[in-house]
Amino acid sequence: MLRKSVLALAIALPTLVGLSACSTSPHIITDTSLLQKMTQASDEKLFDASSPLLSQSAFEQAAFRLNSTASLSEANSLLYYLRAFSYFGPIDDLDENSIALLTSGLTSLASTDVFVSSARLQEQFAVTLYRYYANNEQSNALVTLIPILDKQFNQLANSTSAQENDYALWETLRAYGLLLNVARKDSDGELNKTLLELRVDKTLLDFAGSKHSIRNDKDWPKRNAYWALGLYRLALPASEDASVTQDEAALDKAIANIARQDISVRGDVAKDAYTLGYHVNSFVGLEECEKNSDVCRIPEQSEILPIEHHCSDSLFILAQDLNKEELAISCTKLTSQESNFHTLLETGNQPTANDFNDALRVIAFKNWSQYNAYGQLLFDISTDNGGMYIEGTPSKPGNQASFFAYRQFWIQPEFAIWNLNHEYVHYLDGHFIKYGGFGHFPEKMVWWSEGLAEYISKGDNNAKTLRIVKKKLDEAPTLEEIFATEYKDGLERTYSWSYMAIRFLAENYHKDFVQLSQYLKTDYFEGYDELLTELTQHQDEFSRWLSARAEQFDDSENQAKPRLHKQNRYSYRDYLAPAHLTKDDAHRHY
Repeated sequence: MLRKSVLALAIALPTLVGLSACSTSPHIITDTSLLQKMTQASDEKLFDASSPLLSQSAFEQAAFRLNSTASLSEANSLLYYLRAFSYFGPIDDLDENSIALLTSGLTSLASTDVFVSSARLQEQFAVTLYRYYANNEQSNALVTLIPILDKQFNQLANSTSAQENDYALWETLRAYGLLLNVARKDSDGELNKTLLELRVDKTLLDFAGSKHSIRNDKDWPKRNAYWALGLYRLALPASEDASVTQDEAALDKAIANIARQDISVRGDVAKDAYTLGYHVNSFVGLEECEKNSDVCRIPEQSEILPIEHHCSDSLFILAQDLNKEELAISCTKLTSQESNFHTLLETGNQPTANDFNDALRVIAFKNWSQYNAYGQLLFDISTDNGGMYIEGTPSKPGNQASFFAYRQFWIQPEFAIWNLNHEYVHYLDGHFIKYGGFGHFPEKMVWWSEGLAEYISKGDNNAKTLRIVKKKLDEAPTLEEIFATEYKDGLERTYSWSYMAIRFLAENYHKDFVQLSQYLKTDYFEGYDELLTELTQHQDEFSRWLSARAEQFDDSENQAKPRLHKQNRYSYRDYLAPAHLTKDDAHRHY
């Protein structure tokens, strides 16, 4: 660690990165003028992508200054600057030295009396951890930083329920959960290995089972601990046959015992805390909730989805919170594209043989958090995704095709249901084009299903895909590769390049495009496969067509927009957030 005594002062000098003689941590010459501007800047100026303060050199000045500051006000300003930088700064410019400076600064600050006595600084420390260290590259630093987080967690758990203490406790709990949420998606990654080795579950279990997990008669701390533990369960090594491992079973048992003790005192409120905290966030499903009904509670469907609205005889919506205007908008969006579908594919409005899916049910939740919880508990679907279309068994009389979706909560006050039009195309495709249910055809269906849904729902207005085409034209897959796409090939291949292939055929070989759909409708896969092979002969033309689309696409307006490094919109749950802790000017998040 850098000693405070080696801090050099040089007013208005440029940043010089090097190594001190007694440490492997980077050492820089301090620019006090820049630090003064940074600590005196308004919140509006800090959280502004155009601010000249958001530079790598300024970041390093702030990080290094944490080694020597003894001022609560200055430390708070520096940490808030670092929060702003994590959203609006040039994150990609930070290198090993930059992060080493931050790690050294945080470690030094945490050893000071001003840090130990300040809930505000502890809150900021927690935010800094999940904003900068939720990746494999920086995970080694957590060996030093997580014990600091554990120590402040224990201190905050025993603190009185005051606003500043509650913010700090909440962000500390979120730090565990948000780090684990990234880690569990790469089970072999260094971040996951580090968090498992540090046994963060023990700290969380001790807290969840203590009296301190219910604060001022509110159980938001216990629910957040359950949530983080649910993500810890997902981070544990899984068995090859998907059976519950010894470690998973032990964690389940420990948390169930905590829940039973709580339920004996608080009843169904405690059941809901366990269900919405641990159960749905470890994605173990409806059946397990039914098996463990002593701790897990399934609500009535009408309690969660009280609204039923029929757009037509073939389309109805079950909604959590849509008003009349929003229901009407949703119906119009769906029905307006139906005629375009039939015209483009020349279906004659005739469904496939033996298909009894005569109506689509749209289930619209308030947001992803609600979808995550109640998609599992009410409909037994996997919800670790962005929505889902379930065709069912169309040849079975009474079968109900369903699309599970949610409000685009991140664009409010504007209104839209996420992927609404895309998923409706899956229903139309299944009912009017593809014979049989999902998985009926042996291969080469992903590009058709997803590309068609993207094309019908977006038409020529697909800026996101054209942006990818323009940027990665040299990496474009061939028609043959696109036709063979599987979901494991990634989002860009599955959606963007498949969209381009569908659009190319619809614009340039419409007769063949319709013929492909006819082969699928009559269950003649051999004809479909043979025609795909013939269409690969147009590869040179497809390449020229892609180049033309890329050249025509003007992305200058988007390029001029400041880049915002948002927190993943699916990383937290709305029902976990304490109602009394808001995102005000002192607690900004994006």
